[in-house]
Amino acid sequence: MYLAQVAADEVDMETREASPAHYLVKIDSFSLHDQRGINKIETTEFTAGNYKWRLVIHPNGHGTERDVDQGYVSVYLAIAAGSDDLPSNWEVNATFSICLFNHFSGNYIYSLGRARRFHALKQEWGFMKFISMKDLTDPSNGYIVNDKCVFGAEVFVNENKAVIECMSLKSVDTYSYKQEFKVTNFSSLKEKWISEEFTAGGHKWTIDVYLNGNGENIGRCLSIYLRHVVSIESVRPCFTIRLKNQSSDDRHPHHHEKSSSNWFTATNSTFGWTSFIELSSLKDPNRGFIVNDCCVIEVELALQAMSS
Repeated sequence: MYLAQVAADEVDMETREASPAHYLVKIDSFSLHDQRGINKIETTEFTAGNYKWRLVIHPNGHGTERDVDQGYVSVYLAIAAGSDDLPSNWEVNATFSICLFNHFSGNYIYSLGRARRFHALKQEWGFMKFISMKDLTDPSNGYIVNDKCVFGAEVFVNENKAVIECMSLKSVDTYSYKQEFKVTNFSSLKEKWISEEFTAGGHKWTIDVYLNGNGENIGRCLSIYLRHVVSIESVRPCFTIRLKNQSSDDRHPHHHEKSSSNWFTATNSTFGWTSFIELSSLKDPNRGFIVNDCCVIEVELALQAMSS
């Protein structure tokens, strides 16, 4: 028996015109699965990167999300390999995305690529909260038309053929930086708030906040990004952006945070999250994120800088 590993947080999505590179499945009579008590849909196998895979869809959610009040559809990618197909102690490293077709726009919404290690004890990876049942079944959204919906997948296997390079450096220093920003008069601010510039590891940065969301999440989520005030150098920091709960203490914090690590370059100077937190949660007075019309955003940033 194997265990499924899942992402507990909400799924970051992007919209693309292109169909997925490896697999599409059309599910007819989607509503009948619930009526007939079918809690799991396993697709036929498909091949990507010389391995066989399948999608596993839970129309009523899976695990702790299988609660009528929460109402999420769970979707996983599973490697479809039995003991006879792979050697003992096998593992497959793959970056995958799962998508859903919009019949109205002709586009797809994709989960951002996740790199995961599949092996005998962890043959499934995916998302408990791929999409809410409310959003999926809303006729105006275009995901289900005539009781039909279309899911898809892209799977890119890393064969571990990395190029190894040795560099001789006199010293490598790791810089750590942490700073708070108070966003005052929150309710009177317009669409975008930009922090003052700060310097970390010899590079200048700002925090850019879209107060009413950005992209596909306008009107639904707060969007937050870290922006590199561009220089000729590329840099890859590990960073965390945190929305602080002002009603909690340091011993029992209930802050909301997300972390990432990306290459910032002259052509890609901004990274972050379009769906950092839902506006309903942000403005809920019981959550403590906005107090006296002020919210507190904290950034932690660590990066390596070479010196001679």
